[in-house]
Formats: sequence, C-alpha cells, structure tokens
Amino acid sequence: MILKRTFAIILSALTLCSCKKDVVFVPNSENGLPGLWEQLNDFDGVGRVRSFGFTIGSKGYVIGGNAASGFNSELINDFWEYNPANDKWKRRADYPGQAGEYIKGFSINGKGYVGTGFGRRLAIPGDDKPQNNDFWEYNPATNKWTRKADFAGGERENVIAFEINGKGYMGLGTDNDYNASFKDMWSYDAVADKWTRVADYPGSGSFGVAAFACNGKGYAGTGGAYPNIAAKDFWQYDPVGDKWMKMADFPGKGRAFSGQFVIGEKGYVGFGSTLTETAGDWYMYDTGKNSWQKITNFTGPIRYDMVSFAINGVGYIGTGNPGLLTDFWKYTPRKTD
Repeated sequence: MILKRTFAIILSALTLCSCKKDVVFVPNSENGLPGLWEQLNDFDGVGRVRSFGFTIGSKGYVIGGNAASGFNSELINDFWEYNPANDKWKRRADYPGQAGEYIKGFSINGKGYVGTGFGRRLAIPGDDKPQNNDFWEYNPATNKWTRKADFAGGERENVIAFEINGKGYMGLGTDNDYNASFKDMWSYDAVADKWTRVADYPGSGSFGVAAFACNGKGYAGTGGAYPNIAAKDFWQYDPVGDKWMKMADFPGKGRAFSGQFVIGEKGYVGFGSTLTETAGDWYMYDTGKNSWQKITNFTGPIRYDMVSFAINGVGYIGTGNPGLLTDFWKYTPRKTD
C-alpha cells in the first residue's frame, strides 16, 4: 500500500523525479511553439512545496504549503500577493484554515475561495484525520478571511477546483493513505453559500489531476490513482448539461502534480511526476480544436508540486519540488516588437 503523500516522492524518486503587429517569437529548441519563458524575482516567502496559486483580478496569490522536503513536515499557512506590474510580493493576512498542504480553490467576483487539504493546525475532538473540509472566503479589498460552508464532499486533500460562469467546482482527491480515488464533483454557489453535487468525474486520475476552466467549460486530466496509475486521459465538463466528454489524451507521459494555467482559449499543462521521472515538458491545449502541441522548452529547474496561475495573458509558475524552490517564472505566448 502506498503511504500518505509518498506517491509524488515515489513517482519522481524512481529515477531521481498603437498599430504594432505581433511578431512570432521563434524558440531555440525543437518542437516548441512560439513562446518565451523568463525568470522573475524570487518568491519572497520561504522555499516550499505543495502550495496553491490562484488569481483574483490582476494579482496572483500563493497560499500555504510545506517548508520541509522529503518525508518531513513543516506546514505553513502564510499568504502572499504578487503584483506583475512591479514584479513584487506582499504578505497578506495568514490563512486561518486548518490545512497547510494541497489547499485548493477558485475566485468568484473579486474574492478567493479555498479549502480542504492536508494538516491540522487545531485539534478536532474525535477526529484525528489530517485531511480537512473547511472552506474560506478571502476579500482582497479588506484583507480579511471569512469562514464559509464546509466542502460538502468531506475531508480530503489534493482535489481539483475551477470556476465557470460565477460558480465554483471542486472534487476528486484522496485520503490520508492515498488509496482512495474520489471521483465526486460539487458546485459551489457563493451567494447562497451552498454546495450541490454534480456529475462524477469519469477519468482515471483522482489526485494531482491537472484542471482548469475556459470558455464556459471545465477541463481535467492526467493525475494519479491507487495503486500506481499515472494517467493521460483528458476530459471536458459542460455545466449546462452536467456532463463529461472524453477529449484528446494528454500527449506527454502520464503524470501527476503538474502545473496548469489558461491564456485566452488555450490551456497549458506541464511539469509533474511520471512513474519514472520528474517531467520537464509543457504542452498547450487548444480548446477550440481539441488538440495538443508542445511549447518552448523551460530553461530553469524542472519540478512538480509547484504553484501556477495566469494574469492578463501571461502564465506564471514557481516554487515546488525537488527541494524547496523559491524561483518564479513567467510564460508569454507571443513577443511584440
């Protein structure tokens, strides 16, 4: 049986793991689409893994994580805001929830909503599980957190989450031993503060699954599942019909704990842990064509368990494993002269 949170370590440790026109940036690596990776200022917090990154408006946010590597645990609940206009970080109000690792969520109408995850900051009488179901709202205008209705799917970690047309969606994940493969999905109404169950995810993965939303649809795929699955299948969720549809498989090796972000009508998925190594490739998914293409090779350290998000047509990634990385990078799909 695979022990809790060691799946990522096992996966990677098997080998380690005006009128101007746009001008295409020609990469210096083979098989790469136009695009440019550029290193930014380092993340201002301590090095960490298994944090969560998301966007509210024109700012990026990084929450929690583990400041210890390997099997060690130093759970953290600090919360940071990134301003791409000046490439600077600002510490905000600490996360008051229970978890440190694998917190997940989405943003709705200028506020952030996050919860679940691994780690207990406060004891709960009669409950010794380190997974959580608490859920919180963050208001950047007041820099305050507010407790909301608990995630209705129950205590778990490593879920997926995205927002479609003003509603949040959250589900999948696993338990403390990583032998559960949850496939249930739930929608969240922020106005009513209410969870409603929707169609279960039909894909192979259940934790470390890559997920994003684009053009009114949700997308999810890859990921791990007990006992040794590293998936490649990819799916589209239609909230109107409450149905999942099989899409083109992810073209790289099956993997978990990847990064992902959305620019325009395209989703980007890369890095992560395969069954034999830490993956360094990135791919672009065209939601209109249902097709994948490899993008420009990344020039920094490859990784998994990182944060990733997009702001105004630029993708951002940073932190993660192996080690306790603090570097931060941006991906621009086209270069303008």
